Amino acid sequence: MATSEGNVLPVPVQDLCDRFLLLAERDLPTGLLTGLYLCGGLAFGEWAPRESDVDFVATVAWRPDVGEVETLRRLHSELAGYSSLRFNGPYVPAEDLACDPRTVPVAPEVISTGELIVHTSPSWMVAWHELARAGITVRGPELSTLTVWTDEQALREYTMGNLDAYWRRNAEGLAQATVADLPEDERERDYLLSHCVLASTRLHHLLATGEMTAKSRAGRWALTTYNPRWHRVLHEGLRLREGEGPSTYNDDADLLADVRDHLTHVVETTTGKPVTPQST
Repeated sequence: MATSEGNVLPVPVQDLCDRFLLLAERDLPTGLLTGLYLCGGLAFGEWAPRESDVDFVATVAWRPDVGEVETLRRLHSELAGYSSLRFNGPYVPAEDLACDPRTVPVAPEVISTGELIVHTSPSWMVAWHELARAGITVRGPELSTLTVWTDEQALREYTMGNLDAYWRRNAEGLAQATVADLPEDERERDYLLSHCVLASTRLHHLLATGEMTAKSRAGRWALTTYNPRWHRVLHEGLRLREGEGPSTYNDDADLLADVRDHLTHVVETTTGKPVTPQST
């Protein structure tokens, strides 16, 4: 099925959106939900069934009160029982999209754990820019008719800050990690390793090219620009994300070391500052 902008969504994503809209029509006050827009990797034409979240921004006619937030919480709990896909995003008035997301009031948001909380999030900086550049309209006015705030310098500064803080901490922590520290669940383990390789590379891609993209596309870009030293772990990150082909690693310790060194390389290359391993 195509969205209103002509995008054909993967069947599981379309099914999830349809179920969400059905529950919203059943449970939410009439007129509260005014739009549903998809961002994240889907907006850039990428869907990895083993890993991808469904990232959204929903627009509302008014800021939900305490009771309406609780209704949203119950709705998403029921949705999680219907589909294993993570459905993450905030509920904001459409006029908030025209504002610097660092200045908008708190709003309900379903975060990556599936919990619905009321807060403001630095990551809305990314969501606003993804909507403006490539967002998909599922329900409501076309994004092209809405005013969505963007600031390329602010996006670059946010991206650099993310690499210099969140990803630096991860690189420092990996310096002390062993195979025993990896998740026992194979799918969680694969996600962690591929995420460390490809999510950081995606941020480097934005800083280097000025363009936003999805994880796998960033990995393939890196294969054309990074030193061959990193090609093996990039291929492995893509394999783990997409679930295709055999691994070239026979030893998990070898893979973990390459993931650590690659992440360190990305952080040091982009920030110009060395990664200092955490002391034990």
